[in-house]
Amino acid sequence: MASRIQKRIIYIALVLFLVTGLFIVDKRPHQKQEHSKLFSSLQDMMLLDSEKDSKSDDEVELEACTTLNPTRGFIDLRGLTSHAQEGKFQAWLAKDYESGRNFTVGVCLSPVKKSVLSTAAFKDSVNASDVGAYYIDPETDKYVLMGQFSGKPVFRGKKLTMTYENGSFCDSILARDGLRIRRSTILTFTCDREMLNKAQVSYIASAQECTYMFEIRSHYACPTAAKADNLAAIWIFLLILMAALLVFFSGSLIIKSLRVLHLKGTPIPEK
Repeated sequence: MASRIQKRIIYIALVLFLVTGLFIVDKRPHQKQEHSKLFSSLQDMMLLDSEKDSKSDDEVELEACTTLNPTRGFIDLRGLTSHAQEGKFQAWLAKDYESGRNFTVGVCLSPVKKSVLSTAAFKDSVNASDVGAYYIDPETDKYVLMGQFSGKPVFRGKKLTMTYENGSFCDSILARDGLRIRRSTILTFTCDREMLNKAQVSYIASAQECTYMFEIRSHYACPTAAKADNLAAIWIFLLILMAALLVFFSGSLIIKSLRVLHLKGTPIPEK
């Protein structure tokens, strides 16, 4: 009976050990210094001042096409780029059903194939290697650049956005000083966890054929834990599991040794 009770105690201790370890992984505290940096960087990301944005980038080093949600965590849009395709071409298509115009949009990278860059004619002699979004003018067959791609998604209030600027010149708008204004594109990202595809890109509207707006719905726009943080949690769990197995096997050896000692100390009945 003693050995059975000891086994049950070891099993209960093993279960409690694992539950405690999982609770520690889920509720593990962070250092105060990391919290202060994270809090200050999130405050800076909410400001529109470019100097504040540059300070936040210096304090928290984020990879291109990633950002921090001010309230819920880490957002990684790299799954919508060619990086997720092992360097293969990745472009997203959207259509303006009123004008029949087809747009091609890239996320954080150019949507133009390298084989096309050497032969395509871009309007206003823009830098073709930095194309973020474009459409083809049916009258001239030239590529109209709608902005150079950017790798910095930014939260404007509660909306995740990305802005492409310095595109081809606008046809109908002039600045106050008489200079021509260049086209730009605004991408808004919406979290959609139920979407089966990677993303759905929709054309929303344009302002005087100079500023274009698109909505990108994708589960990649949903906040998650950072990959480095996930790896740390996995390592902690593995260490806890190894410690639990060590306790289990060492407990079994102790039980066997106690049983052997008990048998040795038991007197042999006389016949």
